[in-house]
Amino acid sequence: MTTDCSVSFMLEDSILGQPWFQAIIFFAYVAIFAAALIGNGLVVISVRASPRMRTVTNLLLVNLAFSDLLLAIACVPFSFVPTLVLQYWPFGAPLCKLVSFCQAVSVLVSSYTLLAISVERYAAIMRPLRPRLARRHARWVVVGIWAGALASAAPIFIVSEVMQPSNEYETCDRFICTEMWDSLEAQRTYTLALLVLQYALPLGVLLFTYTRIATEVWGTRPPGEAHNMRDMRIARNKRKMVKMMIVVVLVLTVCWAPFNILLILQDVNSELNSWEGFPYMWFVFHWLAMSHACYNPLIYWWMNARFRSAFAHTLRQVPLLRRCTPPPPAEPALARANTSTSYVSVRGPRNSHFLSTTQMVNLRPNLPSNNNFRPVILDDEDIL
Repeated sequence: MTTDCSVSFMLEDSILGQPWFQAIIFFAYVAIFAAALIGNGLVVISVRASPRMRTVTNLLLVNLAFSDLLLAIACVPFSFVPTLVLQYWPFGAPLCKLVSFCQAVSVLVSSYTLLAISVERYAAIMRPLRPRLARRHARWVVVGIWAGALASAAPIFIVSEVMQPSNEYETCDRFICTEMWDSLEAQRTYTLALLVLQYALPLGVLLFTYTRIATEVWGTRPPGEAHNMRDMRIARNKRKMVKMMIVVVLVLTVCWAPFNILLILQDVNSELNSWEGFPYMWFVFHWLAMSHACYNPLIYWWMNARFRSAFAHTLRQVPLLRRCTPPPPAEPALARANTSTSYVSVRGPRNSHFLSTTQMVNLRPNLPSNNNFRPVILDDEDIL
């Protein structure tokens, strides 16, 4: 019996080789690819186009969008085609290393970015009197995130190789892309370390920070805190931001946990690969993991009014979408004026003292009308 190398390799007698099933696979992954490119591209463009959107948190969300774009471009098309459609790796040894490396980096960047956002939110809400993280410093945080992700994923780049696992592959001159470790113990140790870096450590910190933040923003009002519209609006926006970030973390966990558990089971039990249902389980879990690249923009649109407005403004710049995109709602001048959190002297003496929040509220009606003082308008979400 001869092997037909002109068709999908070793799939002619399997459901995986049927045209209808491969069509399902193709459209499922193409949908992820298109949605991730459009959604995350919209996030990047919207934040860069609006100075009001360039808060520290949003800059970190842009970094999250870049990691999802990396996943969509470098991993989605290069993973399902060789694994489910062809059953061999047609792209050569260099891309084998690069694609495996990029997939690990993108997930690590997502985890580290969510970790950085939670710490920044924790510092801003739990330590409001301390200096906030400046945007120029946030850029260094982003550099550190990528450096840490590249270092954490470096072993995958080193051990990823192409190989021929059986005679059929040698006959047809086909290869698969896999990790070639020196020992099973080294492979299991790195898998465990990667699980800690990607999930256990970030999720532990996220649970701690967001639990403390939730206790603070949903807790009782501290004695003496001013009861006015500004304070209520700030508290409401804090709750909205916390809810949104909790949803982002939950979506990341739900999308990637099954696939990572499957990879761990592969390391523990090598016979799992020979199970007839394994390719179908791999397809479902891998698609779920890859689909994470397109969910975050939907979460921002659903749970954040400012992102909705920025998305609408960006889409209206596209001629074909201008008519079907509603204009972003205009903000009333009074509402914008009431978002100020402090009044500072811009031309006064250097040794002038800052006023407490209560003093500022009481002195507002008696502010001087000369040019020595002017309100510094801070957006509610900037306070967050």
